[in-house]
Amino acid sequence: MAGAGKGKGEVEGMEQKLEKLMSAFHDHQEGNKAVRHQKELEELFSFLREHEAAFSQLPGDKKDDLDALLRNIEGVLELCKNQEEKKKKTTNKMGDCIPFKSSSRPPADHTSSTSVVAPLLMQARDILGDSSSSAPAAAGPNKKEVLYEWTTSYVDEKRLYGWDDEATEVADALAGPEEDDDELFRAAGIFGIHGSGKTALAQKVFVHDRIKDTFLLRLWVCVGPTPPDDDKQQQYEVKFSLLYRMLDNLGLDTYKVEEVVNGSEAVKKHSGDSDAAKESKIGVLLFILHVALAKTSYLIVLDDIRAYEPWYTNLALPPPPHGEWSDRLAYGLPKLNKSAVLVTCRKEEHARAMVRTGRVFHPPLLAVADAWKLFEREYLQEAEKKQVGYNVKDDVLYNDLKVVQEEMVGKCLGLPVAILEAAKGFAQYCTYVDDDDAKTTQPTTAKGADAGDPAHAAA
Repeated sequence: MAGAGKGKGEVEGMEQKLEKLMSAFHDHQEGNKAVRHQKELEELFSFLREHEAAFSQLPGDKKDDLDALLRNIEGVLELCKNQEEKKKKTTNKMGDCIPFKSSSRPPADHTSSTSVVAPLLMQARDILGDSSSSAPAAAGPNKKEVLYEWTTSYVDEKRLYGWDDEATEVADALAGPEEDDDELFRAAGIFGIHGSGKTALAQKVFVHDRIKDTFLLRLWVCVGPTPPDDDKQQQYEVKFSLLYRMLDNLGLDTYKVEEVVNGSEAVKKHSGDSDAAKESKIGVLLFILHVALAKTSYLIVLDDIRAYEPWYTNLALPPPPHGEWSDRLAYGLPKLNKSAVLVTCRKEEHARAMVRTGRVFHPPLLAVADAWKLFEREYLQEAEKKQVGYNVKDDVLYNDLKVVQEEMVGKCLGLPVAILEAAKGFAQYCTYVDDDDAKTTQPTTAKGADAGDPAHAAA
């Protein structure tokens, strides 16, 4: 019965999340407020509503994917609302670059090619098994597609724990000394292993008061997964998509941009050489980006550069006076006004190659108090999913863990990802008291896990 209660509670939580998102979307519409990508959002919510009954029938891994998808939808919905409102403002603009796929020519119906919502609808169809999905099938029957969770600047600042001093230090490195009124371009990097808190620290920097006061434009770009080194077509598509996302979030009409790119002399002169034409398209897009940014002071965050390559090298380089612009992303970043770029990646040498003389930072280990806040938030969320009517006051395990929080954080080495996984693992064993009887929820353990050892499950 306890196991059934867990599953039911998890599904009810996702259903409530969907209802909350749909209500927020409809309330915004009813208030006569514009929403970007409105038709695509309506299609996405309509699809999820039609398949809501299937939530409870999903296997455990698909439920996790759906839960992650709903979190992504929440962030994108806020972006779509905020981006439309930002068009009315001329100062202190902020944007995010969520992935989309763009064809080499405008689609006939002009619907989803450049929409930030399109990949979410594809993921929803993949998770819920809709036959009309245009998402590619998995390579094999036993291969599970892992959905990449794209990062955004939209974040509840109350959910960012610790690192206030570190965020200020990075912000000062990007904005420069307060007493100086220079127009220098600056770059800084944050490096660290997966789950060390690179994105969280970058998010704290992005919303830092010093950054808001210094840069008129702030743009968050999630770079994300990169293709194999030997796949030139996919490498081209990644660069093409990255630049299109940036231009889209700067408010440019991407269909007109594509017409300009395809009609440019630099591209047309390579009409007989597809590889050369593709390189020229990248160069033209970089030139358009340069022009779009030239008259403002900006901060661009390039988050999660998974695989470093020479295209990202030395972001402080000015564009060449003659020749192709396609060789470096740096050429699309003007150095005329006080502007900056912040990159996050996994290796220190890659960060230094990108920022050159700029400063490089590493997120420190979380302090015990901040680490416990993170653990507590995740633990309680998971416990509420697994158990209907969960009450933390009755949770014996939670109170035991609270006593040994310092030792537990030490076991996790202060790493955010380890703390989160520990919280999820222990939540499978939350023990509560009801009618003077202690009860323990039945955990769903991974294959080969020892069901009697919560520490093993959390590892």
